[in-house]
Amino acid sequence: MTAVTNKMKQISTIVLVLILFILTSCGQTKADNETYTRIDSYLSELEKVGFNGAVLVCLDGDIIVSKGYGFSNIEKQINNSSVTIFDIGSITKQFTATAILKLEMQSKLSTEDKLSKYFAHIPKDKESITIHDLLRHQSGLISNVGGDYEKISDEEFLKKVFSSKLQFEAGKAFSYSNVGYSLLAMIIEKVSGQEYEAYLYDVLWKPAKMEMTGYSRPNFDTNLIAVGYDRNDSVWGKPTEKDWNNTSPYWHLKGNGGVLSTIEDLHKWDAALKSDLILSKEAKQKLYHPKLRDDESENSIYGYGWDVSRTDRATTQVWHNGTNRIFYADFLRYIDENVTLIMLTNKSHPNFENLCFDISKMIFHPTYQPEIPTPDNSKNRNFTNLILRTVDDFGLEKAKAAFNKRDENVNLLEFMMRDAGFDHIDNNQPNVAMLIFEMNVYAYPKSAKALQGLGEGYMETGNKEMALKYFKQSLRINPYSDFVNEMVKELEK
Repeated sequence: MTAVTNKMKQISTIVLVLILFILTSCGQTKADNETYTRIDSYLSELEKVGFNGAVLVCLDGDIIVSKGYGFSNIEKQINNSSVTIFDIGSITKQFTATAILKLEMQSKLSTEDKLSKYFAHIPKDKESITIHDLLRHQSGLISNVGGDYEKISDEEFLKKVFSSKLQFEAGKAFSYSNVGYSLLAMIIEKVSGQEYEAYLYDVLWKPAKMEMTGYSRPNFDTNLIAVGYDRNDSVWGKPTEKDWNNTSPYWHLKGNGGVLSTIEDLHKWDAALKSDLILSKEAKQKLYHPKLRDDESENSIYGYGWDVSRTDRATTQVWHNGTNRIFYADFLRYIDENVTLIMLTNKSHPNFENLCFDISKMIFHPTYQPEIPTPDNSKNRNFTNLILRTVDDFGLEKAKAAFNKRDENVNLLEFMMRDAGFDHIDNNQPNVAMLIFEMNVYAYPKSAKALQGLGEGYMETGNKEMALKYFKQSLRINPYSDFVNEMVKELEK
């Protein structure tokens, strides 16, 4: 009897534990499912209006979304998926920065080293540039000395970079410089004695189990490499079909961009950075919080390969994007709140560039619902151009009349109207610009973006009272816009 009783007690205990586990799991699953449903529904709507890419959303260490949308190859009708391979653009820079810190951990260099330690015949105006300056885009070097896939030798590249005029004295200001990160890649090769990609694989990607990240070292299935398309759907092609210097791009791109990867591999990278697998705690502190200039505060800085800022929740946001205007990549991490969002697309478009930030607002503000843009197709493009010409030639009222007579299947492209407005401001045509912004709000009176555009137009033309009015109207629709909230604060001072 005793053995039977004990057995029954054991079974009862197991059943109780299972019940508690199921109840707890159900609660977690319900919350996760609600978040997943909202985000997946949003992404599905974006797919209907032209989004092509892959998205990963990770909350508290759990992946709740890891999917592809649209096509990686429209002609062959190959769908994007979680294993589709994309050009990640300037997200490459964080790998270069981390590799530099890895070499510093190995006592092979210091971020305070000057360029003269690694390159001969440094011009006098560039003698004071340090590795730290290159990492933080404060070297004063120009951004580019040639096109991404333009052929160039090591010697020619260095000659062009070192003969270029500095924009400012090193360490005194910020100016984004791709060539600075290519110089860092050269330093990595000199110090490590390995080719750039080989060193990164050995010390970064292999430990993180990232087997689908690199230029050419991975055994890529070429069918999984996404074809790039421009906004008009014309084929740009695959990055691996462009002119490369054998196993990697030439120095115009190498080290600062062009690495290929997947959302799954970038998630592994995110996990590796959260641990001490790659960098020590001290090195990670330096990655996100390097020595600042006198004119900076920790509220918003460029770290080492990451843009770092404080949220309105007093937490840390680290972010970087990358684009060649065909591919677009976005990597957004809330490292204090354990939230990571990754988006890769083979058809860059302004309608989708804020996708990760919109999803983050859905996570942190459950009532937030992002706008679904009007499809960017030839009919809507042609109609938008017609309205822009009408505004320019005949004025706002004629444009409104033409808009009201439109076919029900045609609409204005809100982003195109905003872009046109700012183009007219840049071309010293503020009066026409304001008419375009007003027309955009007429077509989209409940669009936070259109209202923000009108507010920005008034700011640019010096009417602060009207700018404040429309910024506030924008905030009523989207109260979570950091930019508009900041503008309102400035205008109310």
